[in-house]
This record gives sequence, structure tokens and C-alpha cells, in this order.
Amino acid sequence: MSETRRIGKYEILDEVGRGGFAVVYKAHDAELDRIVALKVLHPQLATDPKFTQRVRHEARTAAGLHHPHIVTIHEVGEEAGQHYMAMTFLPGRTLDKWLADGPLPAERAVSIVEQIADALDTIHAQGLVHRDVKPGNIIVDDAEQATLLDFGIVRAAEGTRLTTTTAVLGTPEYMAPEQAELEGSAEIDWRADIYALGVVAYEMLVGQPPFTGKSPTAILHKHVYEPPPAPTVLNPGLPSGLESVLLKVLAKRREERFQQAGTFAAELRRALREAQLTPLYEQLQAAVAQRDWAEVLVLGGQIRAVDATYRNVSSRMEQARERLHHPQYRRMPAWVWGLVVGIIALLVVGGSLMRWRPSYPPTTTVAPTITPRLPAVTLVSIGTSRPPSVNPSSTATHSLPTVTPLLSIETPTIMLTRAPIPTRVPAVGDTWTRPTDGMVMVYVPAGEFQMGSNDDDVNYALQLCSDYRSDCKRSWFESEQPIHIVALNSFWIDRTEVTNAQYQRCVEAGNCESPIENTSYTRDAYYGNSSYNDSPVIYVPWHQAADYCDWVGARLPTEAEWEYAARGSQVWTFPWGDEFDGTRLNYCDANCGFEWADKAFDDGYADTAPAASYSGGVSWCGTLNMAGNVYEWVADWYGGYPSEQQASPAGPPSGEYRVARGGSWVTGRDGARCAGRVRLSPDRSGHDVGFRCAFSAAP
Repeated sequence: MSETRRIGKYEILDEVGRGGFAVVYKAHDAELDRIVALKVLHPQLATDPKFTQRVRHEARTAAGLHHPHIVTIHEVGEEAGQHYMAMTFLPGRTLDKWLADGPLPAERAVSIVEQIADALDTIHAQGLVHRDVKPGNIIVDDAEQATLLDFGIVRAAEGTRLTTTTAVLGTPEYMAPEQAELEGSAEIDWRADIYALGVVAYEMLVGQPPFTGKSPTAILHKHVYEPPPAPTVLNPGLPSGLESVLLKVLAKRREERFQQAGTFAAELRRALREAQLTPLYEQLQAAVAQRDWAEVLVLGGQIRAVDATYRNVSSRMEQARERLHHPQYRRMPAWVWGLVVGIIALLVVGGSLMRWRPSYPPTTTVAPTITPRLPAVTLVSIGTSRPPSVNPSSTATHSLPTVTPLLSIETPTIMLTRAPIPTRVPAVGDTWTRPTDGMVMVYVPAGEFQMGSNDDDVNYALQLCSDYRSDCKRSWFESEQPIHIVALNSFWIDRTEVTNAQYQRCVEAGNCESPIENTSYTRDAYYGNSSYNDSPVIYVPWHQAADYCDWVGARLPTEAEWEYAARGSQVWTFPWGDEFDGTRLNYCDANCGFEWADKAFDDGYADTAPAASYSGGVSWCGTLNMAGNVYEWVADWYGGYPSEQQASPAGPPSGEYRVARGGSWVTGRDGARCAGRVRLSPDRSGHDVGFRCAFSAAP
């Protein structure tokens, strides 16, 4: 410039950007002697007093937001008809300039999403919406620090005469379907920003936004009516876990997207971490299976360098340290290890590893006893508590007594599975005692039910919570949505939680690790104390619960199986019906020491209750304590529910958290609902988490 240009106290140094609403200059603040970014509205826009008034209001609002990833606004002013905002001048380039060279490395892209998501959650917490999240409004410096720019300009333009001269307010490639529906009446809320951030993430990972076209109208039409192209088609190297997260954040219906930007970022990080660590974890699991404890430590160290809390790595490493310090492991020659591994392999192939019980003669098949609750039927002995390697046609059998049938049922041929199978076609309410640990299991017939909660259910949960707590949030219960139809095959499930005495058998047999603690919340001696043999075992992480179920020839129930056993096809709110009754469960009542205690009931327990307590809380199929006492691990990784019907769902293929069900003695009335679910780290062990087992019935 031959002549220095000034706007008020600001000396214009250079133009650094230009958009539909304003020009951005690098400028010098003469009074404070600092470099700023000066955004000056285009002259034709400054003639609308309603618009300029809104710009000033939005800018002042943004100036009150203090966040490391939101640009700081220093001043809003007007000089000789020129309206401006002075902001911190940031080094670096806008994200669209970085993307000109193609997609970003996944680690860098996810880091940028995390930073901008944190900024958006701060904005949304104030009841504000950005409305124009796009690469051009994100600056990224060489240290990969990202900052969100241009707050409030689009909102300021809405409802002014600019809407009659500008066809689209915002950037079409990054507009949510509800923004794109120009004739629609839906109010734009914070979820439009989350959608836009999803588009930005898609572009960073794929190399282009999901929707492009020859005109803004064509692009907006695609946002509303067309599914986004699968990211892995455009970028085959992208992990599939990232794809599923991207597709969810780009859902057409905003209720189906992530409801917080931070949740989206966390799921994206989880998916990336899973893609990075799954191969290492699989190697670690193989090393555990091979008893290569030195390799377990090496692989575990590599995994923990990325994620110190990943799955059950910490406990596996602790297990490896214990084994390596054991004299037997230090002395055993390599050739002996080879022989042991070979023998183990033969036993696994033969099907008898972990199932052999020396109390049974090797030529005997023992039929399990079924206790029917329905009319008697003819019972034929075809079951066994021995592994499938034992010949079930042996002449040394022990048949169950035959009773006069009131109902004739043809007994089908049943092939033995990993767990003992009852000896007739069972019916709902039938029980069978598992020989390994003495647990009584109940039969749950095949059927369909509505899993999850609708809006009324979530509102009711919030009401129950708010009656006793002041910090309840609706978002605590939204993971129960949407309601979806689930069809399940028949299965057997433990009538109660696994008890201390039962778990101790597994520990003494060398197949389970001891609980992390032998205390409970109010008792200094709990596990191993005969006074509490019949109380549920606690302080057991997810993998230890899974190990126990495997030892008894079963598995952890799926989340769908657990909920079906609790509420049935009638979809009750609680296991016993739709009305809460504090006499039917152990929950945070008058004996509970927490501030949300319900003083209206007194169950006599300030901690866990015996597993077979509260017969009044029995579910439709005969299970006890599906509400309260202890949370219960289930098999599933934690994730969102689908909207479509599912058959025997097993949950997401991987994840960071596992699901626990049923509430506990710590939770209030809201925790007793059959649809309630919480996410817990698989390594978590606590005074309020236990488990029960299940196995699929024979076809």
C-alpha cells in the first residue's frame, strides 16, 4: 500500500481471507501494540441495521466464551460505516487449505475433531449454535492446534432482508438436512453443528465431503434425500469402525445422531484406537493362551503405551507377572512346556478340557434333574454332566423317574453343547441345577419383545431420578433409545447372581482369579467370609466374570437376553410390573448412605443382600434380583441401539466399554427399570457389580 489504510485504531497490514459476509485482514492495534485479525463486513451488508445489530449481539455473546479452541474476540465496533470485529490473530492455515493436498492421517483428523467438538460443546452448553462449521472456519497451526472461527454470522443473517437476496445461508456442503429444508419449519438446534462437524470429519478422512454437486440446490437435495457414500469405498484404507461412526453422525434424523459433539469425538477416537490396538490385543490373547508370559508383558506394554485402560490388558499383565515369579514357571524346562501345550491341545480337541469332573465314573452319563413348574411330562434320560467325549449311549445310565403325563410331548434328539442340556422339551419356569457350581438356572423360551425405551419411558426415568436427586439429566437415559423389536432363541439363565461361595469354587479349582477386593462397601471381610457365602460376588472385572461362566460351561448373557429375562414380551417397566415397589428389591433406600436415598422404604440392608432374596421381585420367567442388589455384567460392548428389528443381537463387535444391567443397592428407583443400562470399563471392579451366566438352549 502506498498509503496506510486504517479502520479506527487498527492499521491494515494485509488481506488474509474473504468470504460471503466479510473480509479478514491482518492488522496492527496501535493502542495495545499487538497484531489482530480484523473482520470487516462487506459494505452492502452494513446497510441492513437489523443485520448489523445482530452481528454485534452475536459477537458480544461469543466474546464471553473463553475456550482454547474458540477464537477470542477483543472488540466489536463501527468506524465511518464500516462494521468490524477484532480477534486474536492465529498462525496457521484454515483447514480447507490443509485438505487441498488430500485426506489427513486418521490420527491427525481425529485430534482436530476432538478439539472442535470440545469447543462446540462449550458453545452448546450456553444455548448457542454456531451454524456454519466448515473447514474454512477452522484454523490449524503447525502444532496441530485447531481453533473455531466465525461464530454467529449466519444466525445474525436469518430473518433479515438478506434472506431474500441470498438463496442459502451457510455452506451447502456442510449443512444439516434440517438446515437444507428451506421450506421446513423445524428449529435449527445444536445437532446441526454436530452434523456439520461430521461432514468435516468425513472430508478429513476421505478427502472430499459426502455430498457435492453442480449447484447449491443439488447439494442440499442430497443432504435431505440421499445416503452418504460409504467412506471405505472412497478410502479403502479407512478402518471400518470409523466408517460406522461417520455414518451415524450423518444420520438424516437428528434424534439418531450423536447428541453431543464430545460423544461423537470419543466414539471416533475409540474406533481409531480399536483399529490400532486390535491386532496387538489378538496377539496378546494368543500369548496368554500359549502361556508365553514374557510376550504378554511385551505386548501389554505396547498396548498400554497407547491406552493405559484398554480392555483387560492390565489384569493380563498382572497375571503374567505372577506367573513369571512363580517358582514352577521359572524352573520348568522348555521341552516340558511343549509337552504341556500338546496335551492341552489334545484335551481341547477332545472337548474335555475344563469340563472333566473326577467325581463321575468315566463310563457313566448322569442326567440333570429338571424341576418343572408346569404339568408333568414324560422325561427321558439323554443328558449328561460329562463332556461330549463320553458316550451317551453307555449302558451305565441313571434315568429320571417317569411320571404319568398330563401333556404328551415328543422328545426330540438333542445334541450336547458345551453346557449340560436338560432332558425334555422345557417350558417357561422350568429349572435345572448346574452340577459344576450348584447354580439353579431357569428356562426362557424363544420369543420377541420390544427392547429399550421410548420418549415417555425416558421422561419417566428422569422423573424417578429427579424425585431424589438434583443432578439428574435426561441424557443419562437416552442410550436406551430407540425402541426396537428383538427376536431371541430360547436360552437358560441363572436364577440369581453368582455367589461368593460359587465363585470361590472356581478360584480353588485354579480356573478363576480372586476378586480384586475381599471387602464390601460396609464389611471389612466379605468374600471368603462364610457369613456372606450366599451373597453375590463383587469386585470382579468383566473378563473374570466371563472366565467363570466359561468354567461352568456357559457364557455371560447378551444384553438382549438379559432384558428379555427381566421384562418379557409384556415389556414391563420393572421385573414384577409397571409400578415401583421398594419391598421387592435391594436399592438405595433408608439404609443407603447416599444423598439420593429413598427414605420411604427400609429393606434392612446397607450393602448387598443374599442372592436369593426378594422373591416378590421375581420376573416372568423366574429370575430373581434383576432389579437392584448389584449391577450385572453382560456380554455386549457398549454402543447405540439400532432402529430396525434384530434377531439374537450380540451388540457391537468391539468397543471401549462393556454394558452392565439391573441397577444395584447404590442406585435409586430409576436404576431398577428393566431397560436401564450403564457403560463400564471392562477392567472396572467395584462394590456394586456382579454377574450371572447363561447358555443357549439346544435347537
